[in-house]
This record gives sequence, structure tokens and C-alpha cells, in this order.
Amino acid sequence: MDKKEFAAFDEAAEKERSLVKAAMPVSKRCDPSLLPQRDGRVCTTHVLVPPEEDQDQSMGRLLSDPETMAHLPFMIASKDIATIYAKIRRKDRDLQQVQKTHLNYNIAVKKSQIPAHVLDKISSEGFLPPRKLQIDDGEINMDEPYVVVGCCGLNHIDYPHHLAEAGIILDARFWRSGICTEAMYMVLRFGFDVLKMHRIGILTTGKNDGMRGWMEKVAGVDAESVKKDALYDVYGNSYMDSWEYAIFENQWYESIAQKLRDRVEKKHTSK
Repeated sequence: MDKKEFAAFDEAAEKERSLVKAAMPVSKRCDPSLLPQRDGRVCTTHVLVPPEEDQDQSMGRLLSDPETMAHLPFMIASKDIATIYAKIRRKDRDLQQVQKTHLNYNIAVKKSQIPAHVLDKISSEGFLPPRKLQIDDGEINMDEPYVVVGCCGLNHIDYPHHLAEAGIILDARFWRSGICTEAMYMVLRFGFDVLKMHRIGILTTGKNDGMRGWMEKVAGVDAESVKKDALYDVYGNSYMDSWEYAIFENQWYESIAQKLRDRVEKKHTSK
């Protein structure tokens, strides 16, 4: 087949694909147009902000921190390239959000929101200056110095099958602060209430007792499966098991959304 024949064949095939696509039933849920390019959410313990270039150094610091990344060693960055690694990661995920397959937030905490025992551990260089961050429907006003303490969002959004994955990375200094629960609640709420997902998966490792405990004790969900040696730790030259959880829309509306709301409210009122 020469180039001219191949071009004619490809054109005919594309027309056939278009006809098949037009004849297929269209789902009325999981509309990609509902996924913003830049989004932000004000929470009680923190602010979910769109990733920005001036946050790369902070994210690089977290992605190269052995304690923060203790249960994600296959993702840890070397300290000498951490900021570059964070920059490339941000650009890749920005593109994925434009392509409507990911929803990305960085987790920011204003100085006045940081507990005193944690504030003592943060150097002045760790704070970013006040600024307004533009989002699709307005702006997020970071009206005081703030620190970036992690990231969260939806990954691998599959609109035809109404599926996605949720994930979070949080600075070890802010573990057990209530940030994880509220951030995950906001991400899951967007997935189920806005995008109308049927299933949102959460993957972690066998040694991550904190995340597994959160899924099983807080959300009340058991592991669906365990994939043996599914993750490779290049630094430790070893394999890790992948524990896979999932939350379904009926579970979300029947109990999990309320459980998480109650937990966030309890944490907020106890301060």
C-alpha cells in the first residue's frame, strides 16, 4: 500500500469511526466540561490551590523528604533535583488537567492556621508571600504568608465508565492534623457530586498503615485486592505490594460523605 492508498484508507476508516461514535448512546453523567482547568477550594484547616511555579521548591522539598515519602519510595526525588522534578511533575499534571484526565490541587496552609508546635519546625524560607491565585471562576486570596504542605486530586478520570482514582501526599509534619480527611472529602465530593462518578479508587502500599487505617476505620471500606510486588522501589531495589480500595457512589451517599463531614466538623469545633 503506497502513501496515497494509505491516506485514502485512513480517511475512510476515520469516517467509519465517526459514524460508529455518533450511533453510540451518550452518557448523561461524567461530563468532561465540568472539570475546571484551574480550581481552588477554601477549607477549614487549609486551602486547596492550583499548582503554581513558585510552589515548585516547596513541593520538591516534600517529594524528597524521606519521612513524608516513607510509604511512596518509588516516587521519591533526589534532593539535588527535587525542584526540577517538582516542576516537570507540575507541568505534566497541568497538561493532564487540560486534557481532562486529572484534577490537581496543592494543599496550602496559612500561617495563622498552623499549630504552634508545627510552626516552630518551619523556617521563614518555607513560607510563600501573600498573593491572589486565579481560578476559573474567580480567585483564591492567600492574604497572609502560607506554606505548601502537599497535593491531592483525581487521577486517570475515565468518563465513559464513570471511574477515577483519588490520591494525596501530605507533609509528615501535618499528619493527624485533620488536613487529610478534609482534603480527601473535598476531592471525593467533587468526584461524586459534580462529575457523578460511579467508582473512585484509592491505591496505597502495604506498609502505609496510616492510609490503610483511614480507608478502613474512617471511610469504612475494606481493601478490594492486594497486588503482590506491583510497585518497584528503585532506591531500595525491592518490590512493594499495592493495596487497592474503592468507594462507590451508593456508599458515598449512604454513609461515607456524612462520616467525613462529621469528622471534619468535630475536628474544627474541638480547636
